[in-house]
Amino acid sequence: MDIHILQSAKQKTIERTDNIIFEGGSVWGASLTENHTKDNNVGLVHFAPGARAGWHTHSHDQILYIVSGIGKVGDRTGEQIVSAGDTIVVPANVEHWHGAHDTGTPMSHLSITSLDSETTVLEN
Repeated sequence: MDIHILQSAKQKTIERTDNIIFEGGSVWGASLTENHTKDNNVGLVHFAPGARAGWHTHSHDQILYIVSGIGKVGDRTGEQIVSAGDTIVVPANVEHWHGAHDTGTPMSHLSITSLDSETTVLEN
């Protein structure tokens, strides 16, 4: 079969708290596409209360889809509360951050980027 089915029971969720981009609490992530696509990277990221990705940019657009919880996203012009069902489109090279932050709840989102997109972590 040419279609790849990645069963949830076989997917690995990896703690990513120590990754330089994350701050404020525990973060876990799982690749939902692994090496089965030549164009896109789709990941499921879980943020504990207080955790977020710090300021960063991507060389290509990033799409975030909030799967559960309440979180925040921000850019240099402001921040917005987001919740399950919301979609965020971050244009390429826009300085931004996202996560559970100070909402007091955990938050999980899908992150969709181009496979060749590069992430640059910025100073606060």
